[in-house]
Amino acid sequence: MRTKGLLTLLLALLVFMKAGDVKAASMSQYCYIPPYVGQAVSPNVMLVIDVSGSMSWCAYNPASDKTGCCYSSSGCGWTYTGTEEGYFDPNKVYRYNGSYWEETTGTPAACPRYRGGINTSRIYSGSCLNFLYMSRMDLVRWALTGGTLASCNTGVNTGNYQIKRCDPEAYGTPGDQTSCDNNGCVLESTSGVMVKVPWARINQALLFQLKTLSLKPRIGVMFFSDEGVRDKASVYIGDFTSSNNYDALNPYKNAITHINVEDPYGGTPTAPALWDVYNYFSQKNPQYGGLAPQSGGGDQWKNPMYQCFDLNGDGQCQGSEFRLVPCAKNFVILLTDGQWNIGGPPGSVNVACTINYGFEQYSADPVVPAYWLHKKGFTNQKTNISSRVEALYGIGLFLGGTGAQSLKNVSMYGSFDINGRNWPDSLTGYPQGTCWMDDCSNYTGSNGKGSGCTPLPTSSPDWDKNGDNVPDTFYSASDANQIKSAILSAILDILRRASSGSTVATLAGRSSVSQVVVQAYFLPSYVRSDGTQVSWLGFLKSFWVDVRQNLREDTNLNKILNLGVDLIFQLFFDTNTNETKASLISNIDTCTVANTVSLSELKPVFDSGCYLANTSPSDRNIYYNKDGTLTSFTTGEASYLSNIWKVCSNDPSILCKNNSDCSGGGTCQPADASCIIRYLRGEDNPSGCNYPYVQRTRTVDVEDFCSALDMSGKKVWKLGDIISSSPAIAGPDPLMNYHFRYNDSTYYQYINSSQYKNRPIIAAISANDGMLHIFRIGYVQQTQEQDNPVKVVNSSTDSGNSLVGKEEFAFIPKSALPYLVWYGNPSYCHVPTVDYRIYILDAKINGNWRTLLVGAMGFGGKAIGVATGQTFSSSIFVLDLTDWLNNNLSGQPTLLWEKQLPDNTLTLSFPAVAKVGESWYVLVGTGPAFIDSNSGESFAKNAYIYVFNLNDGSLLRSIDVPVSGANVAVGDIMPVDVNNDYTDDVAYFGVYGIRSNTGNVYGALYKLNFSDWSISQAFDFGSNPAPVFGAPNYTLDENNNFWVFFGTGKYLSNADKNISYTNYLIGYKDANWNGTGSVSLSSLTDTTGQTTSITNLQYTQMCICDASGCSNRQVVVDASGSMPAEVPVGWYIRLTNEAVYSQPAVFGGVLNALSAVLPTDMCSMEGSSKLYSLFFKSGTPPSRPSILSPYAVQDGQLKQSVSLGRGVPPFGQPFQITAGSGKEFQSFLQVSTGVILKVQQQAALNYEGRFLLWIEK
Repeated sequence: MRTKGLLTLLLALLVFMKAGDVKAASMSQYCYIPPYVGQAVSPNVMLVIDVSGSMSWCAYNPASDKTGCCYSSSGCGWTYTGTEEGYFDPNKVYRYNGSYWEETTGTPAACPRYRGGINTSRIYSGSCLNFLYMSRMDLVRWALTGGTLASCNTGVNTGNYQIKRCDPEAYGTPGDQTSCDNNGCVLESTSGVMVKVPWARINQALLFQLKTLSLKPRIGVMFFSDEGVRDKASVYIGDFTSSNNYDALNPYKNAITHINVEDPYGGTPTAPALWDVYNYFSQKNPQYGGLAPQSGGGDQWKNPMYQCFDLNGDGQCQGSEFRLVPCAKNFVILLTDGQWNIGGPPGSVNVACTINYGFEQYSADPVVPAYWLHKKGFTNQKTNISSRVEALYGIGLFLGGTGAQSLKNVSMYGSFDINGRNWPDSLTGYPQGTCWMDDCSNYTGSNGKGSGCTPLPTSSPDWDKNGDNVPDTFYSASDANQIKSAILSAILDILRRASSGSTVATLAGRSSVSQVVVQAYFLPSYVRSDGTQVSWLGFLKSFWVDVRQNLREDTNLNKILNLGVDLIFQLFFDTNTNETKASLISNIDTCTVANTVSLSELKPVFDSGCYLANTSPSDRNIYYNKDGTLTSFTTGEASYLSNIWKVCSNDPSILCKNNSDCSGGGTCQPADASCIIRYLRGEDNPSGCNYPYVQRTRTVDVEDFCSALDMSGKKVWKLGDIISSSPAIAGPDPLMNYHFRYNDSTYYQYINSSQYKNRPIIAAISANDGMLHIFRIGYVQQTQEQDNPVKVVNSSTDSGNSLVGKEEFAFIPKSALPYLVWYGNPSYCHVPTVDYRIYILDAKINGNWRTLLVGAMGFGGKAIGVATGQTFSSSIFVLDLTDWLNNNLSGQPTLLWEKQLPDNTLTLSFPAVAKVGESWYVLVGTGPAFIDSNSGESFAKNAYIYVFNLNDGSLLRSIDVPVSGANVAVGDIMPVDVNNDYTDDVAYFGVYGIRSNTGNVYGALYKLNFSDWSISQAFDFGSNPAPVFGAPNYTLDENNNFWVFFGTGKYLSNADKNISYTNYLIGYKDANWNGTGSVSLSSLTDTTGQTTSITNLQYTQMCICDASGCSNRQVVVDASGSMPAEVPVGWYIRLTNEAVYSQPAVFGGVLNALSAVLPTDMCSMEGSSKLYSLFFKSGTPPSRPSILSPYAVQDGQLKQSVSLGRGVPPFGQPFQITAGSGKEFQSFLQVSTGVILKVQQQAALNYEGRFLLWIEK
C-alpha cells in the first residue's frame, strides 16, 4: 500500500562504519548542505576612484573658493566644529614627538584657522588636526584602508606597489616593512603629516571589515585622472595583480596597497574611466589605460567571470582552480569629487563639456557609459556570455552644482529598474539639457550639455523607491563619516542584491486541499539592511486554486476567493537575476500582465512564517518526547536536558561526554539549558544568556518577507529551514479510499461522522529547527456566490479568520535533542535534525479507526553519543491526531511511539505503511550511516528492512536484504495490493551503494513478499548497475498485466553531479510479482530518444510566462497518429547526465516521470528538470500530445520529454494530479527554485477516464 508525501536520498563513499560507534561530537562533523541548495555568489565590485588633482584639496578647510587649502591666518570662512574625523581620533588629544603626532592627555590648545598656525610644541585635539591636515584623498583612504602607512612609497602611477610596506595586514609576516608595531601604525597624510594610530582605528576601515563577512564582495580598483585610467595602478576584480598573489585570508591586500599608494594629480576624465570599465567587463582591450583582458587559458584571473577556488590552499590560483561563474552580479562604485571635464574618442581625448563629444560610443559624458554598462550590457569576449552591471553607485565627494547633478543622472541611468523599460521612468533618451557647467565651461568658454545640465524627472520607483527625488544609488558625502557611510551603504545594498538572487530551494514543498495550495520553501541566507547575514529561514504559505486550476494570490487579503479581484499568477525562475519571480496576470485569455513581483511580494491566503514571527515565544505550544511522554518544552525541563547538552568550556561546538573530549584544557560542562530552550522557542539573544551557543541571530527586517501583509520592523524569524519535507494535509476530506476501493462500511462511517466532517484543516511540516510544526489552515467554506465561491475561516464553527496560518503545535523528537545545542551557534553550519517527509493516514488500530501522523528525521540524526551514555540517531515517530482534530485542535496530539533504527543509520528510506491481513505495519530500510556534503554517503555493513507495529512501535522483524558483494542503503519502499483484496501483497524498493571490492556504484530493485516476508531481487541491471533511490509505481493494464515503473539515480551530495554510470527510466511487466524471479535489463526494449510521428495538428493558445515576459503561445492539442505498440516485456530509456530519484506517476495511460539534469557549473548549483510523458506500454510518446507545451512537438514529432527549466525535482511523489473534463488533466509539481508548475496534460487515446494507477489510500 502506498505512502503519501515525498521521498529521500543517499550517496556513495568508500567508507564503512559501525553507526553506533560514536565519540565526542564536533558540530563540523554533523554539517550537511544538500547539493541542490544555491548559495549566494560573491558579487563583482569595481571601485572607480577619482584621483584628480582636486582630491588633494583640504577636505575641511580649503581656500574660500573651495579649492586647495586655506593659508590665511584669519581663516577662509570654514567653521571648525570639533567633530572632524580622519587619521586623528577626533576624541583624543595629540602631541608631536619630533617625528609624528601621538596620543597624549591634557587640555588641547585652541584650533588655529589655518595649518600654518600649528605650534608643534603644543597639544591639539584630533578633530583640529583633521580639520587642518586632512585632504579629500586622506578621507577616502581613512574610510577604505584606515589610512596610508608612513612606510608606503606613494606616488602617481608608480607601478611600485609593495604590500609589505603599504598593507597593515603585512605586519608580523616574513619581509614586513610596515610602519607598525604591536600597538598600531604610523600613518602619513597626503601633505606629509604623520600620526600614530592604534590597531582599532586601522581595523575599523571598510576593507578590513568586509573580509569578516561570510558573503564577501570581490573587489577591483581603477584610478582615473588626466586623460583616463592610470595604467599601472589598477587591481583586477578578485584582488588580482597576478595569479600567484591570491590570499584567502587577506582578500583585499592589493586593493588596500594600491589605494594607499596612488596620490591625486591631474584632470577628471570620468567618462573615459567608465568606458574602460565597460571594456574590462567586456574583456576588450582598454582604450584609456585600463585593465588588459584575458589572453588565454593561463590568465583567467584577468576575467571577472572567473573566480578562484584555491582547492589546494597554496595561495595561488592555477588551472582548474579558476572556475567560470557567469551568474556573479556586477557592480560599479564611482567615487568622484568634481564635474567631469575630459573625454572623447581614444587618441582625441580633450577638455569636453558636452555629451555630444565622441557620442555615442566614446561620449565624454559619463552618463552614456553608465547606461551602456547597466542597460545595454556587454558580451564577455572570452566566454561569449552576455551580462551587465546591476547597478552603478555614484558617491559624490564634496560636490555641488552641476557636478552633483551630473552624478545623480549617472547614478539613475546606471541603476534604474530595467524590467520592461529601456530608459529611466518615462524618458526616451540621454539627458540633453544645456547650462554653464562648473569646473568645465570655464575652460571651454561655452555652455555644457548633458548630465550636468538636465534635471531629474519626477520621482519614480524604478530609480527612487523611497520617493525622496534622489536616485537610490546616489550618495553625497562631505566629511569622513559620510564618505565611509556612503561606501558602506553601497556595499550593503550590493550584498542584499547578491543575496536576493540566491536560489530559493523548496524540495517537496507543495500540497493542496480543496481550493488552496500550500507551499513550503527556504532561504539558505539573507542579508539584512544593516549588512547582517541571517541564514536558514523557512517559509510556509498558501494561495488559491480556482476551478480552472489557475493559481491566484489573495489580492485584497480577505481570505475570500474573489475571481474578479484575486490575480492569477505564474511562477518562473529569472535566470537574469537568479531568483524566483511571479507574473501577475490580469487577463488570462489575452495573457495581460499586471505586474512582476518577487515570491515574497505575492499576497498569500496565509503566511505561517509571518504569523509565527508575530507570535510571542511564550505563546507557542511546543512539546518534546521525554522518554516516551509528550512534555511541554519549557525552561522547567532545563535540568533534564542539561544532562544531554554538555559542551566543552573552551569550545561549545563540541558536544562532550567527559573532560577527555575537550582539548586545550577545556572541561566538559552542562550548557545552560534554559537559555537554549528560550532560544529554540524564539528568543533571539535571550536576556541574561551571554553564551556563544545562543548568539546566532534570526532577527530579520520582516518587511523583506511580509510586506504583502503590511508587516514591518525587526522580528525574530522562528520557522527553521524546510528542505526535504512537504506539507502533509489533514481535515474533513477522507485521507484514504477504502470506502470505495474496498467498500469498507466501517471506514465510510468514520469519515462521515460529524466529528470528521467538521475537522479544521491542518498542514504538518518538519524543519531543521528540530521540530515538526502543525499549522492551522482553517476550514474551506463554500459561499454559494459565483464570483466569490469559497473562503477560509478558522473552523466549521468559527467564521473568523484570525487563526488561519497559526502554529497550533510543534513536536521535538527525542532523537533530535542533542543536535539542537548547535542551532544557536554563530558558526552554525547547517546541521539537519527533523528533515524529511510526513505521512498522515487513517488506519485501524485495535479495531478503531484513527488518524495518525508518521514522520521521520530523514537526513537528521547521524549517530551521536551524549554524557548520559546514550547513543542518539535518526528516528521515526507516530502521533495520534484523532481526538485533537475532532476537538478543533484543543489540547495536543498523542505520542504513540518514537524509534531509532537498530543500526543507527539515517531514516532516508521513508516509512511505508502496509496492511497485511488485519495487521498494520511500518516498513523502514537501512539508510546511510551519514552523508558528507561533498564526498557522499558512508554505509553500514549490512542492510535490512525493519518491520514495526504501527500501533506501539515494537520491532517485529529485521529482514536482511540479500545483496552480495556490495554495501548499500535502502531506497523508498512502495507496498501494493495487486489483486485488490484489501491486503498488501508485495513491496518493491531499490538499493544504492558501492561494490565492496571495487568501489564502483551498485544498485538494484528488490521486492518483499508479505506471504512469507522474504526478499528477492526483482530487477537485474546486469554488469552496469545503477542506484535506485526513488520508490517505484505500478498499474494493472486491461489484460491484467502488472506493470512496474521506476527510475535510477540519486542526488544527495556534490559527488552525485559527476555521474560515472548510466541511469535509466524503466517500465516493465512483472508476470512473477508474487514469486522470486527477476526481470533483466537485457530483456527490455530500448526506446531511448524515440519520437512519435503525428499529422493534422490542431492548435490552441496558451498563456506562458518566463523571464522574457508573458505571451500567448501556440500549443498542439490534438493530432492524428498511430497508437504506439506495446513492448513484449518492458522498455527502458537511457538518461544522459540525468537522475530519476522521485516516484513516477501513471494517469490516463500516461506515465509521468521527472528527471534531474545535474549541473556542470557553479551557477547551476541545483540543476534543472525534465518531464517525461510516455504511453506506459511502449515507453514512447502517445499518439496525441500528453503535454500541452510549445516544446512538446518538433517538426511533426512528439518528443519524449520537455525541459521544465531551472530547479531539480523533489523527493518522493512530485505530482499532484487533478482530473479535468474529458481527456484533460493537470499535473501540479514544484521544483527546487520554488516554482510551482501547472502542466496541462491529456490522457492517451482510448484511455480517457481510466486512471490505471494505485490511488493514494
